[in-house]
Amino acid sequence: MACRLQEHGLEVFNPKLTERKTVRRKAKEVTSALFPNYLFAKFDPTMCHRLVKYAAGVRKIVGFDDSPTPVDQSIIDSIENRIESGELEASTAGFVPGEEVEVRGGPFYGLGAVFLAGASGMERVSILLKEIDARVVIDPALLHRI
Repeated sequence: MACRLQEHGLEVFNPKLTERKTVRRKAKEVTSALFPNYLFAKFDPTMCHRLVKYAAGVRKIVGFDDSPTPVDQSIIDSIENRIESGELEASTAGFVPGEEVEVRGGPFYGLGAVFLAGASGMERVSILLKEIDARVVIDPALLHRI
């Protein structure tokens, strides 16, 4: 999709995020879109609306009443600057692998665990429950440092 828009002379920004994931029991760096299924395209809606709307791979232009919603350039610049400086990286809620944690909510409340890694787009984390020797994926908000 980005290539098609660039072929027509449009400026396209599709920020990527590199994160460490476990793939087939091996730690691996994986690069994926920061905003899956979205990209930023700079265009004049009076001149290029149809071109963008009907480009291969485009489902919808984000906006209201068939009018695109502009994104302030300062937001794009901020994302670009963070990527260039290496600041933009996947968060693991501040936990480091091997850190002792305690589950403070949900069905595993009160159990001690060891933080393993972030999981599934970093919205969840993987922990090892010590008492039952089981690996589970959980919301990091339910964890507390010991």
